Amino acid sequence: AMPPEVIERAINRVKWSDKEMVVEQNLGAIEADVLSFYLMCQGAASVSFPYSREVRLISNMTRNTIRYRMYDLFKRGGEGLCMKAVRRSIKLVELENNDGTKLENLEVPKEDLYKLRDQGLEKDGVDIVDDRILPQYLPKYAVRWVDLSPLLRHGRIELTKLYLVKGWAVLTLRDLWDFYANFISVKTEDYIQSVYERILDSGTPPKVFVEVGKRISSLLPREPEYVERFARLPSRRLRSEFFPPCVNRAINGVGAGLRNYAITMMLTSFLSYARIAPPPSTTRMGDVVDDISVVREEIVPVIFEAAERCNPPLFKDQPQEKASIFYHMGFGMTTEPRIGDSGKSKWYRPPNCTKIQMSVPQLCNPDEFCRRIKNPLTYYFRKMSEHAKTGGGSG
Repeated sequence: AMPPEVIERAINRVKWSDKEMVVEQNLGAIEADVLSFYLMCQGAASVSFPYSREVRLISNMTRNTIRYRMYDLFKRGGEGLCMKAVRRSIKLVELENNDGTKLENLEVPKEDLYKLRDQGLEKDGVDIVDDRILPQYLPKYAVRWVDLSPLLRHGRIELTKLYLVKGWAVLTLRDLWDFYANFISVKTEDYIQSVYERILDSGTPPKVFVEVGKRISSLLPREPEYVERFARLPSRRLRSEFFPPCVNRAINGVGAGLRNYAITMMLTSFLSYARIAPPPSTTRMGDVVDDISVVREEIVPVIFEAAERCNPPLFKDQPQEKASIFYHMGFGMTTEPRIGDSGKSKWYRPPNCTKIQMSVPQLCNPDEFCRRIKNPLTYYFRKMSEHAKTGGGSG
């Protein structure tokens, strides 16, 4: 069983003050910190979907925690340890010359370095500097901007705000702490996504995960819908422009040998989960949906239209598949579902990419984005997230 203090730490991580972010330098404290981090992530994956408000809260707090720890460690003389950690994620070169103005065969104007230093101090509101603070603001390193692509893709940095010299971004130590913290934040989101995908495959998550996740959710501040932007988008309407290639192929209709799996198994589960976005711990649609019109008017028409586009049309020679579609959404064998019927059968989850490749390889025509996911549902949520981060809004 997970120690109670680790459970509490996992929950409290999302509301830490700066001082609470520092870990005592002993093995027990470090072990508890690591365990609580993973439990926090697993909890979020158990009660929400990738890139939800819960995940964003955890991602942001993880970034803040790592950044503060880097600042704190540096101030205590741990620059070497800080740089060792940073170099695991970022390929750096150090500016050369005694005055730090040479970058390979390029010269960086000395006055520009001082301008960057002063801008950083002003940005952070630093009025009084000492020998521990000032070195963090003087440009000392450079990185190829292409190596920052994970941060650019997730909207964590903007190229226009970097000092670029022939493809190199010139950075201060303060920049490095920020960039490294953002790298860990992005990896945290990726880890939560991987846990979510595993839960989709394996079934109901452990009770301790759900307990932690629900308590983290309860700490979220209430926000107006327009502030939440993409976070609750899946519960509002389907966005076909974010569907993965396999789903689009199924919607456009398939041949006789693919119809049952593509329509009844894959498309039905994908559309119902994409539209409703239930926590992975949910087993009945009635637990998260009050109005059956969501099913009848928004989800089912898309499925039935796809079935009609098949060759031959799915229901022409298999009319029983209409009832089977509702069966796979958990309503039992019926063509007139009611919310009260949910739970009469299993609400099937979307098959993962491996199962789709094995069962209907003709549907699988992966694009570049597919390489970063293992389930079509994650593709959908991640596409929406990145669209929102680039200013696309919720639509």
